[in-house]
Amino acid sequence: MTANSLTVKKLRHAQFNFGSGNTVIFVDGVNPAIAYNGTNWKEIKSGHDGGYHADNNTAGGAQALNAPALVDVFENHVFLAGHAATGAAVAFSKPNDAYTWTAAAGAGQLTAGFDCVQIKPFRDNLFLFGSNNIKKVVVSSAGVFSLENVTANVGCVAPDSVQEIGGDLLFLAPDGFRPVAGTSRIGDIEIQTVSKAIQSKLVDTIANFDMSELNGVVIRSKSQVRYFIGDDSDFAASSDGIGYIGGLTDSSGAISWEFGELLGIRASCCTSDYVGTTELILHGDYDGRVYAQESGTSFDGDDIIAVYSTPYLDFGETEQRKIIRKINTFIRAEGPLEMLLSVTYDWGDSNTAAPNTYTQSSSGAPTIFSGRGINYGATNVIYGGSTKPIITSSVQGSGFATQATFVTVGTNAGYTIQGIVFEFSAGGRR
Repeated sequence: MTANSLTVKKLRHAQFNFGSGNTVIFVDGVNPAIAYNGTNWKEIKSGHDGGYHADNNTAGGAQALNAPALVDVFENHVFLAGHAATGAAVAFSKPNDAYTWTAAAGAGQLTAGFDCVQIKPFRDNLFLFGSNNIKKVVVSSAGVFSLENVTANVGCVAPDSVQEIGGDLLFLAPDGFRPVAGTSRIGDIEIQTVSKAIQSKLVDTIANFDMSELNGVVIRSKSQVRYFIGDDSDFAASSDGIGYIGGLTDSSGAISWEFGELLGIRASCCTSDYVGTTELILHGDYDGRVYAQESGTSFDGDDIIAVYSTPYLDFGETEQRKIIRKINTFIRAEGPLEMLLSVTYDWGDSNTAAPNTYTQSSSGAPTIFSGRGINYGATNVIYGGSTKPIITSSVQGSGFATQATFVTVGTNAGYTIQGIVFEFSAGGRR
């Protein structure tokens, strides 16, 4: 789709209800914003009189932007930004009215001082992200909007990386993922890198991919966010995309971040929401199809490959050899699975012998009888599962540092590795 010699690359939307029913507003950076309330479509243009839209299915006013790429809702105002010709302009509508954009009615504009790449409300502020700046829109007790600086040294390189998860607003900066979080100090903002473990991969990804093509989606039930990077350069269904999966974990009573790498999904857009009590996670591909994630145990009919490697562990003593005897893997499996275990020593030194790959198996999670809605012992009621959530493997080999790698290939049910315990005896020192 093109207009004014520009090409539409990304469609964004915001949903709201100002008291007259649910409405969704779409922007694409090329055409005027358009709102749909379930019955009528209304175009928002700066040349339209905000009071005359009802008869003509048009809306707007002098404060509107004609080709915004960004939209969100804050303090019962619709905000538009990302106009290519006036990238620093941030426009807002009349209170509780997405169709009226005249100053006399309460609409207006703010100037960020930099080109906005994303806008996102968080707690009591609306954050404006630039490529090397962040500001926030604050509202006074009189309902007046103003701008405050957050930082002039950190910015966002991927507009759709900005996602709210776990009480934080996460975004991709040049050096990795960072959250914008209110600290315990009133009015202060904390911005810190949370993805040091995969920083080298992220820097390489930023250098080699178009970050405007990145798409992010939050899985609320798992406190998890997924990012997908790919484009339409190859329309073949087998074309690989890359991505990252990040999640919050509770480690020894402290909440921390964990990240992993995703392969094979080339998403052009993605979204998630609850339908009743069921969370749906969807993404669209450049092949014109929409896919549901978290559904089934295959990857669009193919086997799923999952790999997890520990770092090389020296167990607190780098100069003493450890003779590894057993590896106990604590696992939470939703069903039967077979897992391959590979053990390597001494940071992959080719002169250190490594044993052959071991095979581990689990029959799945134990079944617990709750007594609710089930007739114990009735026909077709079957109980089973593993008796303990641990897989024990006797292994061979020794070294000054040890790494364990777990691999599954197939259509297994979901599983998580909860912990790993190495049993070893001390050898000689070097």
